[in-house]
Amino acid sequence: MRKKGQSRFLPLLVLLVMIWAIGKKDTPKTEQSISQVPVSILAATSSPEPKPTQASAPEHFVNADKLNLRAQPGGKVISSLKRGEKVQVYEQKAEWARISLDGQPQRWISYKHLCSGSNCFVTSQPRRERPAPQPVRSSPTEYGSSCPCSAGRVCIGPRGGRYCITSEGNKRYGV
Repeated sequence: MRKKGQSRFLPLLVLLVMIWAIGKKDTPKTEQSISQVPVSILAATSSPEPKPTQASAPEHFVNADKLNLRAQPGGKVISSLKRGEKVQVYEQKAEWARISLDGQPQRWISYKHLCSGSNCFVTSQPRRERPAPQPVRSSPTEYGSSCPCSAGRVCIGPRGGRYCITSEGNKRYGV
């Protein structure tokens, strides 16, 4: 005879396998299907409004510290590009540019953050201003009879404390 727990285990296992199989079939493969579509089909399905920039796809450079790369104009951010990366613009639609990066499928970036020409993306580093030099404190050389140090010279220590060197060569603090 079977135990009570074993008779319930088999139907539960079958039910879980069926739910997993149904869930696996319903999962859409949007990113994979987009990348497998030939470029000629993508060009044919795009709207007739876009203005191609030139036939030879001019090279531009990223002129921002971080520029978001999107699947469509104003769409979800896929990744980002760094300042100085080279891109080719194949199409411009309003303020968006369709680019190709190292032979990958076309993606969209903001056109206003692109520049063309050598080293157009280089930013000049702001000059660091040196702080104004603080005037050196001049301590009085003579303290009269109240200073027990031999020469009457008072020194300023590394933490701002005052001391003098006694005739024995020791430091005396608090003068």
